[in-house]
Amino acid sequence: MKIVDVRWHSYRLPLINSFSTAHGVMTTREGIIVLVTTGRGITGMGEIVPLPAFGGGSLADAALLLPALAARLYNKTLHEALELLLPADKTSSDTPCGCPVSSFYPMENQDGTPTRGVATGLDVGIVNANAASTLCGLETALLDATGKIEGRQVCALLSPPGSVPRTTVAVNAVIGAKTTEAAVAAARDAVGNGFHCIKLKVGYGVSISEELERVAAVRDAIGAAAHLRLDANEAWKLEEAIAILSRCVQYDIQYVEQPLKARELAGMRALRQAIPIPLAVDEALRDMESANLVLDSEAADILVIKPQLAGGLRAGRQIIQAATGRGVRCVVTGTLEAGVGLAAALHLAAASPAVTLECGLATLHLLGDDLLIDDLVVRDGFMAVPTGVGLGVALDWDALHRYAL
Repeated sequence: MKIVDVRWHSYRLPLINSFSTAHGVMTTREGIIVLVTTGRGITGMGEIVPLPAFGGGSLADAALLLPALAARLYNKTLHEALELLLPADKTSSDTPCGCPVSSFYPMENQDGTPTRGVATGLDVGIVNANAASTLCGLETALLDATGKIEGRQVCALLSPPGSVPRTTVAVNAVIGAKTTEAAVAAARDAVGNGFHCIKLKVGYGVSISEELERVAAVRDAIGAAAHLRLDANEAWKLEEAIAILSRCVQYDIQYVEQPLKARELAGMRALRQAIPIPLAVDEALRDMESANLVLDSEAADILVIKPQLAGGLRAGRQIIQAATGRGVRCVVTGTLEAGVGLAAALHLAAASPAVTLECGLATLHLLGDDLLIDDLVVRDGFMAVPTGVGLGVALDWDALHRYAL
């Protein structure tokens, strides 16, 4: 079954409220919905949502790369197209659509180690961080179409052999309010709505005493039972991070995300040795190469994986494999994408037994619309994986046209 059509539609969604991080303030989110159709009329959907502040290129970069990448998929089978986006070195028994299991899991070299990098089968010029979200969107569409043909969920395609995907994934609430008062109110609302884990944005350039006051106030608001994690988005220097985090130990912090600049892996290792709070990397993590650099540097206890920046779901799965083999835990999170991309990240988390920490996927409520017919439901701190085939979600065409860019 060959690919006969590849189309895409750009959008710009407003955020309901501005969202602040140490990188700046977001008020809108732009992306591209990509559709891949086979000769039998089966269409798979994907979403391309770069995150420029994280070194993931811009939407303009993605739009420039998309025609050349899409052109390579025409008249290819779904398996051939998936191999172009991320080749697998081992093959296994064929699935009903003729796609080897190894196209999805595992992805290994001849010696059993995970393959490195993304898009090594494509010859389209520059394939780097600017291409990652484009590759992710195209791969998601191919996996969605494959799942529809096979009558299986994407998470089933991605799961290790013998593993049953989870039906729900634990998620955290994220708080980006700048003032302590607003952060406390948002934290109380999140706990009241059933969340068991709160991620608090910190590092807004205030004094150390104000940072500590913010953390203490939110911990007091959510109580002792809820998990509290911090996200500094590269805001601190090493000495500053030690000063702040050594005094945050009393607030039972689950982990602190990217306290130092992405390039400061030696500093992250020193910080790990100086404080007992686990450290996570986010901005420092992109593809398999950067993941190996972080792991070799012993710079983190946790890897935060964004499929849009990793180059797709299978590339994200590679990183999880590598980290798990080194005793490092992983979290799957989004990039403030709409519903199609968020559903894809949810399927990756559901397919990954090693991912047991709460994932950063409860973000659709921050957008003016999720571009889906039916909502992705979060209840009592867990997000339900859609039960339909493929991604299991339906695109709201009226909303897509309304927010067309």
